[in-house]
Amino acid sequence: MSTLTIAPFRGVRYNPEKVWDLTAVVAPPYDVISAEGQLRYYARHEYNVIRLILGQELPGDDERLNRYTRAGEFFRRWLEEGILVQDPVPCLYLSEERFVHPRDGKERRRRGVIPIVRLSPYEEGRVFPHERTFSKPKRDRLLLMRACQANLDPVFACYPSTLEPVEQTFEEAMGEEAFIDLTDDDGVRHQLWRLSDPVKIRQVARAFKEERVFIADGHHRYETALAFRDELSAADPAPPQVKATRSYNYVMMTLVSSHDPDLVILPTHRLLRTLPFPSSDPFLEAVGRFFDIQARPLREEGEIGKVIGEMERLGEKRRIIGMYDGEDCYLLILKDERLLAGIGGRPEGSQWTDVTLLHHLLIEGILGLDKASLEEGEIAYTRDGAEAIRLVQQGAYRLAFFLNPTKISEVQVATLVGERLPPKSTFFYPKLLSGLVFHRLDPNEPVEPPL
Repeated sequence: MSTLTIAPFRGVRYNPEKVWDLTAVVAPPYDVISAEGQLRYYARHEYNVIRLILGQELPGDDERLNRYTRAGEFFRRWLEEGILVQDPVPCLYLSEERFVHPRDGKERRRRGVIPIVRLSPYEEGRVFPHERTFSKPKRDRLLLMRACQANLDPVFACYPSTLEPVEQTFEEAMGEEAFIDLTDDDGVRHQLWRLSDPVKIRQVARAFKEERVFIADGHHRYETALAFRDELSAADPAPPQVKATRSYNYVMMTLVSSHDPDLVILPTHRLLRTLPFPSSDPFLEAVGRFFDIQARPLREEGEIGKVIGEMERLGEKRRIIGMYDGEDCYLLILKDERLLAGIGGRPEGSQWTDVTLLHHLLIEGILGLDKASLEEGEIAYTRDGAEAIRLVQQGAYRLAFFLNPTKISEVQVATLVGERLPPKSTFFYPKLLSGLVFHRLDPNEPVEPPL
């Protein structure tokens, strides 16, 4: 089994002498930005990171001129003009997010370390996925990587240990002033510190050497980075020992301990556009073989909050899924997990979770929707329960399904047995902010792991 290799890097960041207000140029990750949000971030500042991560499509775009080539041009020009600057020495970056949990209102603090991590195929057993990926987003990110020659956003990954050198480094860093300190639109405070001491960097790198990490957020970015590495390596005429030092072998990653008590996962609810039945009655009849069904009439969309609260309480001991068909809301409570014994198609050692029950048993099994149809727009996602109710009432979708959050322990079990959970099984909150630091893939700057 290979080891996990992390290394410091010379991060690219906004120049505070040219960009005084960093809040004006950062944005959420590209995959949570709506069309309206894209316009808003474009208008916020001429150097907003939106121009890199989610550029606008314009009339007349073709293979030679498009949002990807424009992103690459912006990135190069901003470097040339000093809008972006590169740190003079390789660093590890330490991150902290302070936030209020949107469900319980409690203040939280999540910490991570940001190195570049040597890319490792999943089968090597060092980096594990937990969600399925789709070809379209990977193609999108590959075109962007080709144009920019950079990691614009870190992959968010968790490691299942508490590493003393990492914890000690954080405690020492907290005594110094962060070089980035901002509060985003959602009230989340983001801070970043540099660690440039070679001795301390070596200690952290050695602590991670035998770790296995699982991707929390950024599966498409990680698999795109693997594909881009293979693409560049195949075209690189250098001898193997030189190719091994290229930066294209690495990807920027934020590593957070899965033991962090402030590692928060929120649920993402599902909306189905079509049904193979004229009403939900045949579906509920089939579901009744596995689930106890309890109706919860809704007089207005805001009442879904009470239903979700009830789901959370019941979900502490039972598998439970909420459903809304335009008339009533239902709680689907699994009768007995032994009823699922004959259902195949999952790896040995895998455990049932609410989201796998929903997709494998209900959506793909009883409703007969395959993965291809789901990728083609039959399913939509939202974290807003009231919005899900409203969209079904308006006729845009036939059914809404509500979920409790997937537990971090469930994610770890899935990764270790090789199970890919359905898309958007997890929403790690808060999302990592785009625009804090970039990793430039410079062919003239070899990477030297500190081991």
